[in-house]
Amino acid sequence: MPAAKKALLAGFEEYLNDSKKVRCAACFSVDPIKNDGMLRSSMKDHIITPKHQESLERIQDMEERARQQKQLIQDIYSGELDVNMQDFSGPEIHQQPSMSHHTQLPTFPMSFTEPIMEPLPNFDVQAEHENLASQIEQLRLQSLFSQDEDDPAPDTETNVEQILRALGYIDDDALGEDESMVLPSAADNADWAPYPNKLGMLLDLVDNLPRLRLSSAHFKLILWLLKECGVSQVPSYSAFRKMQGLLTDVCGSKPKHFKSLFNNHFYVNDPKDAIKRNFANLHVAGNLNFYPEISSKGCTPMYSNGGKQFYIHEVALLRDKRIVIPIAWIKREGGKIFADANLVTIGENGLWTQQNDVIVVSSDLFDRNCLDILDSLPLKCIPWEVPDSVPTMPNPDRELVPEGYDLYDVHLATWFDDVSGNRSKQYNKHFVGYAANTNLPGKLLQQEFFVEYLSNSQHATALEQLSAIKDLVNESQKKPIICYNASTRRMCGVRLHITVLPADNPQQSEEASHMGGGANHMCRKCNVGGPSSLVETNEGYHSLYLAAEDLARSAAETRSRLEKQLKAAMTGVKQTVTDMQTATGTKDKFTEYWIELLIHKSAELTKENRGATAEQIVKDLEKWLNDQPGEKMNPLLDIAGLDPTKDTPVEILHTILLGIVKYVWHMFNTSLTDKQKSLFVIRLQSTDIDGLAIPPLRADYMMQYRNNLIGKHFKTLMQTMAFHVHDIVTPAQFSLIKAVGELAAVLWVSEIADMDQYLADLDILIANTLDAFAEVDPLKIIQKVKLHLLPHLISDIRRFGPPVRYSTEIFECFNAIFRLCSIYSNHQAPSRDIALKFTSMARVKHIFSGGYWLQENKWVQASPKVRRLLETDVTIQRHLGWVPPDIIQLGYMKPLAQAKTVPRLWSSTNASTVCVTPPEDFSHWNDNRSVISQAGDVCKIGSWVITRRKGETSFEFGRISELLSPSIDRNSASVLPEKLVTVERFILGDKLHTEFNMPILHQPETPSFFLVKTDEIVCRISVQHDCQLHKCAPTGSRPITQERLKTERTQTLLTHEDDNHFVINMHALHNASLVRNILPRVLIAPRLLHGTEEEREAWHGEIVENVRPTMVAKRKKANEKRQETREANQKKKKQKKALITAGQPSLYPEVDEDAEERDTEERNEAEPAVDESDENEISRPQKRKR
Repeated sequence: MPAAKKALLAGFEEYLNDSKKVRCAACFSVDPIKNDGMLRSSMKDHIITPKHQESLERIQDMEERARQQKQLIQDIYSGELDVNMQDFSGPEIHQQPSMSHHTQLPTFPMSFTEPIMEPLPNFDVQAEHENLASQIEQLRLQSLFSQDEDDPAPDTETNVEQILRALGYIDDDALGEDESMVLPSAADNADWAPYPNKLGMLLDLVDNLPRLRLSSAHFKLILWLLKECGVSQVPSYSAFRKMQGLLTDVCGSKPKHFKSLFNNHFYVNDPKDAIKRNFANLHVAGNLNFYPEISSKGCTPMYSNGGKQFYIHEVALLRDKRIVIPIAWIKREGGKIFADANLVTIGENGLWTQQNDVIVVSSDLFDRNCLDILDSLPLKCIPWEVPDSVPTMPNPDRELVPEGYDLYDVHLATWFDDVSGNRSKQYNKHFVGYAANTNLPGKLLQQEFFVEYLSNSQHATALEQLSAIKDLVNESQKKPIICYNASTRRMCGVRLHITVLPADNPQQSEEASHMGGGANHMCRKCNVGGPSSLVETNEGYHSLYLAAEDLARSAAETRSRLEKQLKAAMTGVKQTVTDMQTATGTKDKFTEYWIELLIHKSAELTKENRGATAEQIVKDLEKWLNDQPGEKMNPLLDIAGLDPTKDTPVEILHTILLGIVKYVWHMFNTSLTDKQKSLFVIRLQSTDIDGLAIPPLRADYMMQYRNNLIGKHFKTLMQTMAFHVHDIVTPAQFSLIKAVGELAAVLWVSEIADMDQYLADLDILIANTLDAFAEVDPLKIIQKVKLHLLPHLISDIRRFGPPVRYSTEIFECFNAIFRLCSIYSNHQAPSRDIALKFTSMARVKHIFSGGYWLQENKWVQASPKVRRLLETDVTIQRHLGWVPPDIIQLGYMKPLAQAKTVPRLWSSTNASTVCVTPPEDFSHWNDNRSVISQAGDVCKIGSWVITRRKGETSFEFGRISELLSPSIDRNSASVLPEKLVTVERFILGDKLHTEFNMPILHQPETPSFFLVKTDEIVCRISVQHDCQLHKCAPTGSRPITQERLKTERTQTLLTHEDDNHFVINMHALHNASLVRNILPRVLIAPRLLHGTEEEREAWHGEIVENVRPTMVAKRKKANEKRQETREANQKKKKQKKALITAGQPSLYPEVDEDAEERDTEERNEAEPAVDESDENEISRPQKRKR
């Protein structure tokens, strides 16, 4: 048996976690660190030690001092004195007493003839409370406005506010009225429903303006201001937030939480909620287009007519008694819906047969659907002659939605990029995603009102967030979103598809599992390229100028390559995987995660199982990998109907403006002398911008900051440069500037009337642009993937339509809203907080635009007073990013201000040279400011226009000279004549300009005018003077304006030598399609610069033969530089090792040899003057390079 424990002596206690030890309570209380514990057997020895006796004495001393302190407190504070002011008498003080100590004060005779001080006022409790409250409020305001701009932390109370609230001086609930914030029910029909009152509505609106964000501090100040002004029903801050929460529960949505494969947490605003809002909003649902203009997959499978659903691959009975099977629903002939269908015939034996010929049937002819036909048949089934040759009827898609519900397919464009969450230059990276409903017209897609926020995270990458969105989208395939369609007032189901992935080029490469533009195979859309030995051959170099179908990448090919990389990683050899990635250009972030794990695990298994074969280890790792949860590769490869290699279209903002045009601008400005730069600035500033739809030119600024221009500057340059660079560039450079201008003007179109003709012209323009680059710099296409991407525009436009539909400009502009949401959050949970704010803003837009929501089993919308605010108030429309439909007042002539209107005689007008007798004998006419053309352009005096008289087919060109309207004050006729436009006549030349390759305009031998009515002006165009022909010199000047005041300083301008010869600017983007449709084909048809395709290929072969020695020499120099760097690093390493061995401190820091070699290679290959990266230059701060 174990020995019994010794009993504890008085003053000892058990030691924690050790039954063999004890400790002395007295010694431990005096010094707990040095007196931690002892063995039980040492207790008797310890109590007789001097150390223990000393501890006891110290404890007794502390107890005595505590007793004395307690007695002192009682002696001082135990008494009570009754103070009576009437018994008080004080000394009469004649001089200031000294500061020395006196045991007894001297007494003096004194008399009270006058009071010593003013009598004290009566103490007013209420006044004192108000005074204190005023001081407290000043402290609060001071604390609220002392926050940093980039990190205001609006939801975190300041220390002052915390102290005052703890003392009870601040009570949020006492700052307003909470009872007024109760939401009305659906049956109340309140004037401001769903808001409790007008003030609640306006406060909610002000709190959710996208580009005018308010912090909590600002909002509390507004509430305080309203209360101080005596406004009734002002809610407290907490009551207002509670009201917003109730509104979110009634007609809003909440973000969903996700955790990625890499254990990153983030929140996503479900795109299904956005689609529900779109369908429940009449302003949106009425504009949705569900049917393509050409047959394609993934489109809406049914057409609804009179509450009946006519699905594809089902029989239907027409009004003319024919039976057909629709195979596709297509929009044709002015927006009318037609069906491509197969005719069904019934033989003499009663058996039905589906014919193979395709006929076109109008949707108006459909009478009875498949369900009606089956109900009318005796056996409730169709007697097919060949049952296996027809699809299953009814269509299985009917089972996805309740009976009688429509079924639609909606296609989304998802945009992701890294964006700074700060307003300052300090970079605060967030991965942000937005979406757009591509079923909407392109004009609406360019409005911020229709951009939907998806998610953001500082940690989860775009692919991690897209993985969560993929799950939400795929869920709708099997379980469609049930929506209320405000356009048809019927219920429907919606399936989501992601069909296009607009982004900048690095992001699109990541989404396509591609290594990027720096890889040997630099294109994400095809397998062009390879090692230098292949690219430098004639065939390899020429292939860079093409988009060959046989080299196209595909999702299946990418998936197969990633699977091979995973299998190669199971062998444990990293280099094998790297070689596979280099050889194909395929690399995926998700797969990389598993590759690293597999290589590490392969090494562990090999070490643990020495006798296992390589095949056995690979087999075990395959089983282990299959058992692991989560994505093994790019989640976009698993979205039905999406192919990231084909659905990442060439984006014109980053590829054209920030790519091609930027290359041209860099090539141009770096080749100029200072004198030539000054001349170009003068010429550019003299540009006639009427008809260009660009902001006022700032030529000095553009040249001064030539290496820091953004998209709007490049858009201006590509439309104007060609007219101002003559005699200061080489012929090859001039040809390149013209080729880029011609290409850009064709790309920035919103509609394509003839797709085949358009793509044929575009193919030639792309070829000319690439050949012009090759003439200036043959190596450019090898170094810059954006040049090679141009041929892929052909397939992208055929697949997605005009490039402006998937331009990312609207998303880049939307980043400003995201940035404000980031700034005005408390930065504790940015993904959740920003998502919540965007849901709040979406809720407000839905309410004010008349959207419906389900409340108490009834579909309701906001009251008319609430909806009218957005419909009528232009200020609110602008703040919410909503642009109402344009109402073109065709022919409207805007008058001058009344003070500037001076009637003049008809005989004094240029119109009198055309018509001597004034119309309706009106002798006096007024000048006007502008007139609206058929295209909606505002045309002023001096504007170049195209006109066509009513009943005529020919067009006339000219420059507006007068805008005339009859003067009512000076004429007394009862019938007013029509307003007139006097146009100076110009003749369209039958040939192109020899230098600019553009149509020309010139005056007739005898200058003349012609008159048109205000509604006969077709459009306004951009026309430039032919300065190259007449050698216009910078001899003119005009005063410089500063602060709206004309200064004594002047600005030099060109002086045009004549007024007869002009050039139609075919590089202009405004009305480009309309002008091309009006001009004869002979004046707009493009021509190849280098003959046929065979001649182009031979010319490319000559180029590469000439530059091959240059490429070899450059590569040799880079290798020599790399070798020198390697040797220098090795030398430093040896010297450092020798010093360490000798016991001396190292004189050389550690060097990352691989990093230095990579930096050296980048420096050798980079251009020194400008950064030509893909990064967003729309807004500041600039993003760091990937």
